[in-house]
Amino acid sequence: MKLVVFIAVHKNQDQVNRLIRSLAHPDIAIYVHIDRKSIFRAGDLLPQARVISNPIEVSWSGYSQVESTLKALREILEREGHFDYVTYISGQDYPIMTPDAILTSLKKFEGKELIGHVTLDSQGWEKARVRFERFYFHSYENPYFRAVGRLVTFFLDGSGVKRSFYRGMKPYGGSAWWTLSRACIVYILDYIERNRGFVSFMKKTIFPDEIFFQSVIMNSRFRNDVVNNNFRFMEWERIKENSHPKILTMGDFSTIVTSGMFFARKFDIDVDKGILDRIDAHLLRQ
Repeated sequence: MKLVVFIAVHKNQDQVNRLIRSLAHPDIAIYVHIDRKSIFRAGDLLPQARVISNPIEVSWSGYSQVESTLKALREILEREGHFDYVTYISGQDYPIMTPDAILTSLKKFEGKELIGHVTLDSQGWEKARVRFERFYFHSYENPYFRAVGRLVTFFLDGSGVKRSFYRGMKPYGGSAWWTLSRACIVYILDYIERNRGFVSFMKKTIFPDEIFFQSVIMNSRFRNDVVNNNFRFMEWERIKENSHPKILTMGDFSTIVTSGMFFARKFDIDVDKGILDRIDAHLLRQ
């Protein structure tokens, strides 16, 4: 089993390097996309990490989150040769299994796609439909185009017009983090080359990273091979009107290490470094 771990990072090089070190294994290759607006650079990372070239400036909630992932996947296919899976994590994730245990667990799912998903309808995550039913133009760099787009959205909202999803596809959503097979990744990249209209559609949505991959996969032959679990431990907290992943601390330790997940998130060593120390000590005893 050969695993590629793809890490999206934008801050805290010490924590990212600790994450890279924790994943050291001869059957794990590590690729990192550093947000172009980040304060640290490729030379700040441990040498075992392979840095994605010509990085993209990533904007929260915009299509650039998907674009940077697709760019990385293309580069991984070009540079890596043989591999079985790509696991996509952030720089604020941390493994809660040893690398050997992750590979052994993943072997049990060989031929499967590990991605959480739910339908975007009354039977699932209905309130997320606004993410594509309205037009959003904030992913476009041209300020004139964005301004015109806001006017278009204002008038369409006033008239009650709602967009249908792309070409009759059934929309799905879920967590942005997943583990996908090489074959599935090749399919996704081929699909968007053949369906540029889908890319254009998704550029006019908000938080597309939580819709894009689920919708492509669940409308393909790979839907029969999907395990509805991304094997990430997360706790959610409500801040004002929105839910956000909680920063995990020492008080979450027991729940984290008994979860059976591959990774947990979010961690921040500026908030609680001790939780990572305790996870490391726990894994050393495995």
